[in-house]
Amino acid sequence: MAYDLAENIAASAFVVLAYTFLIRRSDCGRDLTRQFAFGAVMALTAVFSMIHPIHVGPGLIIDARSPLVGLAALFGGPISAALTATAAAGYRAWLGGVGMEAGMANALVSFLTGVGFAWWMRRRGLRLGAVSLLLFGLLLTVVSLSTLLLLPSLDLAAQVLGRTALPLLTIGPLGTLFLGGLLLREQRHHSAEQRLGESEARYRLLADNATDMILEMKADGAVRYLSPSVRDILGHDPAEIVGRAPAALLHPDDLESAALAFSGMKPGSPPVTFTHRLRHKDGRYLWVESSMRPALDADGAFTVVGVVRDVTERKRYEEELSDARAEAEAANRVKSDFLASMSHEIRTPLNGVIGFADLLLGTDLTPEQRQYVALQREAGRGLLAIIGDILDYSKIEAGKLELEERPFDLQRLLRDCRDLMSNTASQKGLLLQLSLGAAVPRHVRGDEARIRQILLNLVGNAVKFTERGSVLLSVGMLSAEGGEGAVAWLRFAVSDTGPGIPSADQVNLFQRFSQGDRSTTRRYGGTGLGLIISKQLSELMGGRIGVQSSPGVGSTFWFELPLPVTAATGVAGVTPDRAAAGAPSRRGARILLAEDVPMNQIVTSSILCKAGHSVEVAEDGALAVQAVRGGDFDLVLMDMQMPRMDGLQATAAIRQLGGRRGAVPIIALTANALTDQLQLCLDVGMNDHVTKPIERDTLLAAVDRWLDAGPTTGTAGDRPDGSGADGGVAEDAPDADTVPVLNRASLDTLADTLGAEVLPRFVLGTLSELALRVDRISEAPTAREAAADAHAMVSLAGNVGLLELSRLARAVQHACEQDRPDAALLKADLRDAVNRASSTLHAALPTLGAAVETVGR
Repeated sequence: MAYDLAENIAASAFVVLAYTFLIRRSDCGRDLTRQFAFGAVMALTAVFSMIHPIHVGPGLIIDARSPLVGLAALFGGPISAALTATAAAGYRAWLGGVGMEAGMANALVSFLTGVGFAWWMRRRGLRLGAVSLLLFGLLLTVVSLSTLLLLPSLDLAAQVLGRTALPLLTIGPLGTLFLGGLLLREQRHHSAEQRLGESEARYRLLADNATDMILEMKADGAVRYLSPSVRDILGHDPAEIVGRAPAALLHPDDLESAALAFSGMKPGSPPVTFTHRLRHKDGRYLWVESSMRPALDADGAFTVVGVVRDVTERKRYEEELSDARAEAEAANRVKSDFLASMSHEIRTPLNGVIGFADLLLGTDLTPEQRQYVALQREAGRGLLAIIGDILDYSKIEAGKLELEERPFDLQRLLRDCRDLMSNTASQKGLLLQLSLGAAVPRHVRGDEARIRQILLNLVGNAVKFTERGSVLLSVGMLSAEGGEGAVAWLRFAVSDTGPGIPSADQVNLFQRFSQGDRSTTRRYGGTGLGLIISKQLSELMGGRIGVQSSPGVGSTFWFELPLPVTAATGVAGVTPDRAAAGAPSRRGARILLAEDVPMNQIVTSSILCKAGHSVEVAEDGALAVQAVRGGDFDLVLMDMQMPRMDGLQATAAIRQLGGRRGAVPIIALTANALTDQLQLCLDVGMNDHVTKPIERDTLLAAVDRWLDAGPTTGTAGDRPDGSGADGGVAEDAPDADTVPVLNRASLDTLADTLGAEVLPRFVLGTLSELALRVDRISEAPTAREAAADAHAMVSLAGNVGLLELSRLARAVQHACEQDRPDAALLKADLRDAVNRASSTLHAALPTLGAAVETVGR
């Protein structure tokens, strides 16, 4: 048996050697010649194994024809398997005798099994391995045993099966695994060599044809490989440099920098890129950029792979550009010095002209003479302002503007700016408001004059470009470390309800001599230097400036400054004695209004400010949480639907702050009067609710009640009087035919709040906003977006007493939120209601006709 095994192992070695010889001389795994040659080798080996079988017992022999036929299919293909099976079947037929049919069938089923298994492996994308070869051997053995059924009798078949099954099931799979493993090893080794050769050829092709110079250096600095592109860059042949150190080609002044770049380089360290000079073969030096990456070669030795690029032209352009920039900067400094000097010289006689005009106005003049002198004085003042802008700009350009930092009263400065611009605003029918954040310090250190200059410029622009509505100057705290001497980051913002600025024009705002577009300059005048001066001043003070604007809605210009807090810090509207006592009062409270609709901001802020409160506005829930975290408010009025973070989410975040800030009373401002919606407000931590549209007395009653209660985490049901802000949950709205279009009493109350002069412009602005919202509802891609606009219309209509429109907007909101089928019909009714509301308001307020041209600007 040992002898038989040795013979078969020798035959297996012969098969492996022949397979190795064939695959190394064939570039295609399916080459017909290779298949025929391998088939012949496997056929001879199969016949040899049948001539020299393994004797495992008396009368019991096993040969390797079945594994050989199957493996021929896996590694040689169907042609090899067919040749092997034919040879094995032919030899068995030549032997004849009992079992000839079974022996021939064995070769046939082995062929079919091998071809089928190979096809199945390719179809499934599987790779041969030890497990698959072992399973294949077991499969071959099973199908070989099935051919015993072709013996002359079943008794004989059973007898042979009983004697051969166990040895075959043991030797067959193991033999298949042994011989298949050897063939698989050679196949993978050959495939790896092929891939390596292809990879080397590919990289050699890239290196030899690259325009950049590629090199490989050994640890001692000698060049091991150099791409042919060295001929185009340095004029040398690669053979002239290979084996030498490239340091000989370096410019003497670059030797130290190159040595520094290479020092500390080791495997795994990041690549090093540096610019230096190399000597051309003709003696001139070229500027090159070298990128060197440390690596290990195939032998594990340290090596450096580098890419060298000719950057001589780029270097020349950089030097020319640097020279041109230096010349331009020098010319700009000369220009700025000239402007600074000339502007100063012009201001001296111009002040005299204006002064004498003032003196003349104090004398007896005829009406015509007084008119001329007044016009002369105003023209002189306008020219003086322009020269002042040019002087400031030229000083900044020349680097000669110096900041004068000293402690000052920030709140007084803000009130002065408001008072200075209030007359101009009132002449245009605009409402000019000031809103101070609760945490804004009163006394800070900085350049008061320059901050005033920026504020007056922004407020002046807002008043100049706004034809209706209001202008709001607000200041809030962004961050601070607390305590005297800490630096407080303050955000100053000027918001208006003007025409807005298109995105395409916003990029021009903070550039010199620019006012967005040419029509602005023709209509309003000015130099266009105000915003660029404001930008440069804010940056000189360590801050930044920006704008947010939407056409048809309005603009907000803001700037942020770091201002050190000085002694006697306080908050707007709170005296030090009161702050120390910590006792809230019904008047002069610090209130945060979280509301995203500008018209609602104006109405609610006006009501509260006239009641003596200080109001800070947050345009969404996230800003409200940030304001509460950084400030100390007595009360928060929280709108329910806002961008980024709604009122419920903002309230939950505030309650998580803990302490006094987390316990601040929060009153919901909501257009949802349904019981379940109002219960949501209480469940999330709100204390009370006021339903929109806002009624002045209801709002002030709720505010005063909670200011008296102080910080608490209780809800409306926990109040001493046990009532809600509106006396409980609002009742359902009455039928449409019982609801008037306009509640004149609400309109009169609004007139008392805003003033009779401002009311027409506010109403027109509201009508414009309502028309915009109803258009957006009709075109809204989703029911959720339509519901959000309808929610805003509830309070917008209610502000001016449009009861029918407010009720219908609430119905549209609920229909969209619930995705009801009547939503489309209600939307159509909503547009009709807007038209009725507009007609009714124009009839109720004849003064609207004089201002109607400003709507939509």
